[in-house]
Amino acid sequence: MYEFGGDEKQTAENMGSVISYLPLSGFIIVLLLIIQFNSFRKMSMVVLTIPLALIGVVIGLLVFKEPFGFMPFLGVISLAGIVINNAIVLIDRMEIEQNELKRNIQDAVIMACLQRFRPILLATFTTILGLIPLYISGGELWEGMAISIMVGLLFGTVITLVFLPSLYSMLFKVNYKEYIFDEALLKDA
Repeated sequence: MYEFGGDEKQTAENMGSVISYLPLSGFIIVLLLIIQFNSFRKMSMVVLTIPLALIGVVIGLLVFKEPFGFMPFLGVISLAGIVINNAIVLIDRMEIEQNELKRNIQDAVIMACLQRFRPILLATFTTILGLIPLYISGGELWEGMAISIMVGLLFGTVITLVFLPSLYSMLFKVNYKEYIFDEALLKDA
């Protein structure tokens, strides 16, 4: 018996097998974040960066006129891991500034952003630059994945460096109206 399907059918089957394991892997990630931070709010902050990074994926695929298929979907999964890592690094530094260095919340947020800004940007740009050859010479198979990671990571990094400190300040009640920035903090960075 013959059956017609082609690439679309194969893509749907491949995506279906990957999607079936996403809830389990998502649960494990959430569980590990709760264990690491011992806080539901901090875990929520990390998880909320993922949908915001997807804005970049959609914009990138639209601008470069790439269809959303199996390879861009794998790029989204990879992107989620990178964005989660960036968020963990930033929040972890905020905790170190508060707990070990005994800074108040305002100083901890500012110092964490100052200290992790360069490493996060360097990791982002090296990843993007490393994917450019894959986009240029990888062929149609890899173009969508490279675009989804590159543009999504660019947006995700900006969101991590702007959205995450703002959300942290809101959730942990940082009042910047009463706060006067101490210029001595810049010398510590």
